[in-house]
Amino acid sequence: MTQTALACLLLCLSCQGGDLAVPEVETGLDTTEGLGLLGRILAPTPLGGNLDRHGISVRGFTNGNFTAASHTGENLPMGMNYLGNQFLLEQNTLIVEKPIDTESSERHWGFRTYSILPGSDYAFTVSNNLMDSQLYANNGLPNTYGVDVPEFWAQVWLPEFRTDVKVGRFFTIFCNESIDPCANRVVSRALTFLNNPFTNTGIVATTRAGENWTLTNGITCGNDVFFGPASGPMYLGGARYDSTDKHTSLAFNTTLGDNTFVPVRGPGRVYDVFEWLFSRDLVGVSDRLNYTLDIMYSILNDIDGAYYKRDGYFPRMYRGNASWYGFLNYFTYNFTDDLSGTFRFEVFDDPFGVRTGFEGVYTTYTLGAVWKMSEGLWLRPELRLDNNEQSKAYAFKNNLFTATADFILRW
Repeated sequence: MTQTALACLLLCLSCQGGDLAVPEVETGLDTTEGLGLLGRILAPTPLGGNLDRHGISVRGFTNGNFTAASHTGENLPMGMNYLGNQFLLEQNTLIVEKPIDTESSERHWGFRTYSILPGSDYAFTVSNNLMDSQLYANNGLPNTYGVDVPEFWAQVWLPEFRTDVKVGRFFTIFCNESIDPCANRVVSRALTFLNNPFTNTGIVATTRAGENWTLTNGITCGNDVFFGPASGPMYLGGARYDSTDKHTSLAFNTTLGDNTFVPVRGPGRVYDVFEWLFSRDLVGVSDRLNYTLDIMYSILNDIDGAYYKRDGYFPRMYRGNASWYGFLNYFTYNFTDDLSGTFRFEVFDDPFGVRTGFEGVYTTYTLGAVWKMSEGLWLRPELRLDNNEQSKAYAFKNNLFTATADFILRW
């Protein structure tokens, strides 16, 4: 893969993806438990006391990995651990937040910032018109490491409506995976995640409609775009049902707008997405086994030829409508509270090559584990096989094998 092709594909991928699952699946992972090293250092200080009195927490983590691969170098469209046979520091993340209490009977407010300072994941998460100049800072090519703030929002709780309203940039409601590695069951991200929204900027309201239903409604600037000429108003919404026994979740999510291709929006940031998400604890088989199915379909219309796709490694123009879809299956078994294992099987179809750069049906098989050695250190080994029989998407080959080990040091 040439450096120019890498730059173009990183830019395309940075405007795609999705985030934290809508159903709250029990995977043995908890991104908020305990007080981290930074919190313990601040606790006895006047600053720590003030933060505590105002209900503000400060914490962070460092996430790095080594991915042994059948091809050395860039292994896009796999991500975010896309560099084969070398160490990659994906994130140094600082989180500052004041969470709201959805059981409170009084109005109150909260906020959250999630900052990558720095890390290689920035190249995938940056929004159009917000710190995206880093993708050209290295003589027209992206820096390996950079910074981003995928979340910065304020929130108010309205108890009379059982609704919280969020304003700012936030993780999107789509997909069963996340920018936050602490919320994922395996190291690598699925192609379905990488090629749909990561973040949205706008306003969104979440309503608890009774014991079992949660409704989401909002207006955003588009997918992975922060205002500017590439933005366009889009509806973001969904509905989730959680069974009373908390063993089953069903959700439907969508973003809708004028999904006509506009050249200034580049590879497409205003496109429609439809997601169906099902999660079930298989209590009849084992109390520790969970199955999750995530189906996503996306569409972009009237590409007018200004859009270039890559057919193999050679760009050519494309006209017409384009769609892409993915089927994600997860089987997660919690051996203990500190050890979980997951098998993920994915089918992702990019029939026109407008998202990944290569036409065809991708299949990926991933086997991984999360071992929380302590509250502050998690280790995650993973084996993965990618295949696309219709295109040589992986360094002039139809398949790619990777063996990854990463760590999450929580501080």
